[in-house]
Amino acid sequence: MSSETIFSPRAQIACVTGDEPSFEALTTSFHKAGFAIARRDASASADIGLIDLRNQTISPRKAKTIAGALRRKSPESPLIFLVDPALGAAMRSALRRFGEVIPAQGQLDHVLVRCREIIRLRNIAEETGERLKSLATLNRLVEFPVITTTSAQTRILIAGAPGPAAMAAVSAVGAIAGDATCVLNAGQAMRALEHDDFDCAIFLPTAENDPMLAFVRTLRRHPKHAHLAIIQIADHPADLATYARKGARDFVLAQQISVELAAKAQLASRRARLLRSMRKFLNSCKGEGIRDASSGAFTSLFLTEHANRICARADQTGRALSLTIASLSDADGQASTARTLNHAARLINRVTRAEDLVARISRKKFIILSPATNIEDAKKIGLRISGVLANTAFRNQRTDKPYAIDVVTKSYSRARGLCIEECVAAGLKDMDGAATPRRQSPR
Repeated sequence: MSSETIFSPRAQIACVTGDEPSFEALTTSFHKAGFAIARRDASASADIGLIDLRNQTISPRKAKTIAGALRRKSPESPLIFLVDPALGAAMRSALRRFGEVIPAQGQLDHVLVRCREIIRLRNIAEETGERLKSLATLNRLVEFPVITTTSAQTRILIAGAPGPAAMAAVSAVGAIAGDATCVLNAGQAMRALEHDDFDCAIFLPTAENDPMLAFVRTLRRHPKHAHLAIIQIADHPADLATYARKGARDFVLAQQISVELAAKAQLASRRARLLRSMRKFLNSCKGEGIRDASSGAFTSLFLTEHANRICARADQTGRALSLTIASLSDADGQASTARTLNHAARLINRVTRAEDLVARISRKKFIILSPATNIEDAKKIGLRISGVLANTAFRNQRTDKPYAIDVVTKSYSRARGLCIEECVAAGLKDMDGAATPRRQSPR
């Protein structure tokens, strides 16, 4: 187990493209985002199959042949087709039978955003399945919520100035939405989201400095709306990368609204509902011997059962697996109280992702297991935990005086073949050998 690696990619991308310059351009863009990209024959197992059909003659037979070859290589990998923005509606419909169709020109920021969203959804779905298996092994399934989606009608929010794009969007979603609410600006959109629950939000093209762009980015960081399906409509293909950098997750060109928007909004809404159900399951795994009710941390019993299953999954898929150890201490001994430890554990759960597993391995030490996560992203998780805990003012229950605790976090990358006990033991040995900084609590 090591804490440093030369390059640990976030995901493996299997690429099929027509010429070498296109492949080099894709390689540069994806490497900057932390993805490893390789030719189809060079990649044994891929997280996503990317098929670049730009500037090429396309036929349904050709697309089916390429998709079939990638499916045989990596049966579980979703497919993404990069196409010219001017591609006809009939050909787009044919390609959507095999995977997701994304129009693209020179800039690929929106393609990278879609790849990250697809991988995140896959990670949550896989963790849900693996956690169900672990709970079944421990005979604890009756303690947890059922993963299901509501049968209520789809609710869609359309935000933007009136115009041809707005009229086309309203007409397109009318066939699939039970309720479509239209607002004109960011303030009205904010009020609508505060009072109603929506499955999907559609944002119309906006000016460069429109507050709507900042509002879209805010939604991604809001705990209630973080997994709201967001579709951004763009007038021009060049705007796709700009909207992606501003926080949009899915995209439709204005000239394709009547053809694509309804199907895309319906699929995005269904995924959003299923994602909320899975996150609810992952965040509410409670029960005797599984998760401590007062702190929310998983027990060593569940860690041993589930983490070895995750390790086996990582060996099978070849994906990265990282763990972060957080150690609490302070100058006055306040961190040893059960109230402080429970509060700290709840804070750790709140700042980690749904697919991460937070368990207590000793009285003052916690482990955060992060499946399909490289060492660089695991370090960011550790920095977020230490930043939140170190800047939280805890209160003494008797004197009501504030005090602070010291948090030391260190992330490790699991070496292939190691079990969770070996990883934790090596990490604890490394942390115990390092000097722990201490500071005086505020008086």
